Amino acid sequence: MSVRKEIVSGLVLFLFGAGFLFYDARYPLDDWANPGPAVFPLMVGTVLVILSFGQVIRASRKLNPPGREAKILSARESIRPSRGDMKVLLMIAVFIVYLTLIRWVGFFVSNFLFVVIASRLMAARDWRGPVALSLGVNLFCYLLFELWLKLSFPRGILF
Repeated sequence: MSVRKEIVSGLVLFLFGAGFLFYDARYPLDDWANPGPAVFPLMVGTVLVILSFGQVIRASRKLNPPGREAKILSARESIRPSRGDMKVLLMIAVFIVYLTLIRWVGFFVSNFLFVVIASRLMAARDWRGPVALSLGVNLFCYLLFELWLKLSFPRGILF
């Protein structure tokens, strides 16, 4: 990943963590003996802000190390997507389709498709592994949420 992309991703994560903390301020903290609903999100948001700030600092130090001239990239070179960037964008698109499909085809069907496609995008070589993983994830979700916790997933056309 280029240094500029590291800085931009660190800033985006920093803003996300700051927004997370801002939204978390709506919930009560209560006390440490009986923590309120804001304690865990407060810890997660704080860690996210600290780590993203550290990423920005570390990446900015790599931008122009001492004794080395800065390489100036043209605008076209700095925004040209690489193969890895395209996989990330494709994965985001698959995730959006997955979230959209849950309503119509149900959780288990859309989850099955999402896990198989995500596994293939992450360079799974055959179809047996992703299908087995997807069946395992769905079985785990069914046993944990439907049977044990008595929570239901969105039902769709098939399930």
